[in-house]
Amino acid sequence: MTAPIDLPADNRLALRRVIRACRKATLATLLADPAGAPYASLVTVAVDHDLAPILLLSGLADHTRNLAADPRVSLLFDGTAGHANPQTGPRATLMGVAERSTDPRLRARFLAHHPAAAQYAGFGDFGVYRVRPDRAHFVGGFARAVWFEAPFGLDGAAAAALAEAEGGILAHMNADHADALGRMAGKLGGEAEPGWRMIGIDPDGCDLARGDVVLRQPFERPLDGPAAAPTVLAALASPSE
Repeated sequence: MTAPIDLPADNRLALRRVIRACRKATLATLLADPAGAPYASLVTVAVDHDLAPILLLSGLADHTRNLAADPRVSLLFDGTAGHANPQTGPRATLMGVAERSTDPRLRARFLAHHPAAAQYAGFGDFGVYRVRPDRAHFVGGFARAVWFEAPFGLDGAAAAALAEAEGGILAHMNADHADALGRMAGKLGGEAEPGWRMIGIDPDGCDLARGDVVLRQPFERPLDGPAAAPTVLAALASPSE
């Protein structure tokens, strides 16, 4: 059984931890025909530094046609794995507006988290969409439910600076600290063997991948910018005592 997500007491941080831990979500759109009927579909997702979901969608899909008529969406992120009763587990619904983007950084971030999508990402009917978040509803189990407005406790300037510096941080960690990444993966329950790569870092944590396995390492507290990353990563990757 998958281990439950370790939730912090801070509900904003818990909201972000659930969303960033998910690689798929349920996308809710409004059907263009018949107009206004609710429609839910499964999508793979990457999450940007400011908590904006990134999607790769086919223009042939019903949800994409729906977005052309009404770009408002909700995304349900299910963090209930590991709970015998799903109602006691965490989940988050994020609401916002889906906007098509040609930003190569967003495309690269999505493909880093879903490399198999590279087989069809170049097809003419596929496009990258960024969901501009407005509100989110976090449920951490019974009697723990709260609404938040964007930016959900995030420092926008710090998130933007980390997004700009991400490529350099990943290149450095993967080229010079492969052993450290293996140790980090071992602490997260993965196989502490060579081959792990860091595929993303954001204010709330970092992501490691080896083959089809992706592990999420949350940070104890948000990074206040890229300068804080080396110290935090060194501590997480240090040999166990």
